[in-house]
Amino acid sequence: MRLGIARDQRHREYMEDRCATATLGDSTLVAVFDGHEGSAVAEYAASHVVGVVTAALDHGLTGESLWSAVFPALEPDVPRAGSTATVLLVGNGVVSVAWVGDSRAVLVTTRGSRPLTSDHRIERRDELARCLAAGAELMPPYVIDPVTSNGLMVTRALGDRALRVIGIIPEPEVASVPIDPDAVGVVVATDGLWDVMTDHEAATVGRVGPAQAAAELLVGMVVTRGGTDNVTVVVGQF
Repeated sequence: MRLGIARDQRHREYMEDRCATATLGDSTLVAVFDGHEGSAVAEYAASHVVGVVTAALDHGLTGESLWSAVFPALEPDVPRAGSTATVLLVGNGVVSVAWVGDSRAVLVTTRGSRPLTSDHRIERRDELARCLAAGAELMPPYVIDPVTSNGLMVTRALGDRALRVIGIIPEPEVASVPIDPDAVGVVVATDGLWDVMTDHEAATVGRVGPAQAAAELLVGMVVTRGGTDNVTVVVGQF
């Protein structure tokens, strides 16, 4: 799979996004992390994900068993900082993906797109219900700990151990999607892209031209549209 990677700090004081890619046998690994309260968790996860996934594959793990072993190993022991995590293994005719948070992955097809992930935010009724049942208060777009007044926009994340009392969990959601004949690639990005662009728009750019040029164009469109958040984009073309 041909890969292109582009990023921009935009108007934030720090760049808290991280990403990692690797070729693992017949598969390609793509991982994107969007840190909050600093980059510690995102940095830790990005620096460990290739080794952790490699070890899990060497032990013969696949699917949910693979990701259940990988995600706990991506978390440093920090109380407040956290990160989204979206990790894909693309190969052998399948995209296997696991994620927490709202860094989104989209399958690019010849004429459109199909979502590979679903954002862990309060717009999802199941995610909101879990947090409310754990005692969270709702202050859209955030869920808040009523004791500390700390909260998050995402309802799942690596790290953020102090917020587990309100249902912010690190367990990933997992999917396995066949690579159909009409599939031509993927776009994986932090929410700095998705805040200003639809899946379909990103796919339209992702299927045209070299992968690196497509990734750079997508980040350029974020700038043109006034995006203010850190943005990291990985474009993969089959």
